[in-house]
Amino acid sequence: MSTKRNLTRWAGLLAASAMFFAACSTPGAGSAAPGGSAAPGGASAELIAAAKAEGGLTTIALPHTWCNYGEMLTSFTTKYGITINELNPDGSSAEEIDAIKANKDNPGPQAPDVIDIGLGLAPQAVTDGLLQPYKVATWDTIPATAKDADGNWYGDYYGVLAFETNTAVVKNVPKDWADLLKPEYKGMVALSGDPTQSNQAISGVWAAALANGGTIDDVQPGLNFFKQLNDAGNFVPVIAGAATVASGETPASTPRIPTPRSCGWSTSTPTRGS
Repeated sequence: MSTKRNLTRWAGLLAASAMFFAACSTPGAGSAAPGGSAAPGGASAELIAAAKAEGGLTTIALPHTWCNYGEMLTSFTTKYGITINELNPDGSSAEEIDAIKANKDNPGPQAPDVIDIGLGLAPQAVTDGLLQPYKVATWDTIPATAKDADGNWYGDYYGVLAFETNTAVVKNVPKDWADLLKPEYKGMVALSGDPTQSNQAISGVWAAALANGGTIDDVQPGLNFFKQLNDAGNFVPVIAGAATVASGETPASTPRIPTPRSCGWSTSTPTRGS
């Protein structure tokens, strides 16, 4: 199987520890109160103590193969001895937001502390009061266009969209969007997510629009393209992922790497005991 993927992180590992500690401490217990920030060298001793006292951290939609999250999660627990409860690793941005809202008053481990959502959804999450301001240690290195001025969220990485193809099934690999309309790809093409819920799926539709005469403000050509795919019988109504591509269920997947994503920390969870 040939997988074309290119992923670049912005804040990366330097921001990870500070981000996690911001999530698991609470106002009054540590320095992650609204408007707080990490010490220049990373999380402060006070913040670390508060996080350990809380006794646990809940993440959501952080797949281990994505953005080096697997190593970050393991290293965090190894270094600080704090157990991480991982919810729905492959969840969509909308599912992350829904989980925060559903557990707004839940003091248990089902309430997400750390989220990773599409950049376009972050401002609305701020408006809805779902995020807690906190500036990570590397805050000043993050461009102003990729962070909230008050510290509610920041862009931590971006991805370059690419087709993903299982060459054991598809011998003639598609090289451009127009290729996907060819009869040889009948029943093979899928989108990685639901555009009404997933940022990377929305990005896929945008990419199709840009490739077919549309603009960032005019996505209709992208919608028209996927209608063409569906009418031709080439589109498969299955959410594509590494497993569906490998199995041959969706051997010619349209882009599944997202454009800018943002990390934030939820304010929905009261202090939890150990």
